[in-house]
Amino acid sequence: MYKLLKIDFRKYFYSRTFWILISIYTVLMVLMFFTVESVLNSLVTEQSQGAPIPIPGFSLYTFPLVWHNLTFLAGYFKIFLALIALIFVTNEFTFKTMRQNVMNGMSRGQFLASKVLFIFLLSFLSVFILFLSGLFLGIQKSEVVSFDLIFEKIGFLSAYFVELFTFCSMALLIGFMVKNSGLAIGLLAIYYLVVEGIISYLLPDAISKYLPVEAMGNMIDIPNSSLMKMFGVNFSEAVSIPDLVACVIYSFVFIGIVFLMLKKNDI
Repeated sequence: MYKLLKIDFRKYFYSRTFWILISIYTVLMVLMFFTVESVLNSLVTEQSQGAPIPIPGFSLYTFPLVWHNLTFLAGYFKIFLALIALIFVTNEFTFKTMRQNVMNGMSRGQFLASKVLFIFLLSFLSVFILFLSGLFLGIQKSEVVSFDLIFEKIGFLSAYFVELFTFCSMALLIGFMVKNSGLAIGLLAIYYLVVEGIISYLLPDAISKYLPVEAMGNMIDIPNSSLMKMFGVNFSEAVSIPDLVACVIYSFVFIGIVFLMLKKNDI
């Protein structure tokens, strides 16, 4: 494993594109974390002017709710992380580095393992950034801070990791199928934004809710903020276990299909 990490680390460490994309992703996500609460409160205050009952401000960052809120918001950025994975997977074919690695003694299984490790670390990096941001904001905004409160809903971070890893596994499959970054990005975007919606419309709800993108989105539901409760709207306050299981299965399926493709196809 160390050898695989070392080989891939060299590819990304010396890539200006990789660091630019990771920096943009990190800055955008952290900026959203640190501004969304004030923006939402400003909108609520503006819309409630002249109302008979004033709507009080609310916080997204108090423990333990901060983990649910931030993982839900961060889910909108997962396509950006998948694009990073897509670009660097397809680059292996564009620059023929995969063929070179195999000629130098790396098996096809080891090559796939290096890509899986790559998306694993990408997902872990995102979770780590979210954890640090949530910890900082939670300590700042919570009136009471205790070990129990901080870790009460920490399971949302694990679910968020599964969401990212599953989506990046899908991107990995598309990248290996088409081997071209532009076409792969287009196919991923079309499936994410259009195709699954059409398939979902044609299938019964009991089946469509477990389609890949649908299951990823349903795993972490809309947070039950104090504002939602004020209007009598209630959403799930826990990770959806059936959707979590579905995403884990999809990850294995996507990676398994890639492995079969590598075994049968020429490189």
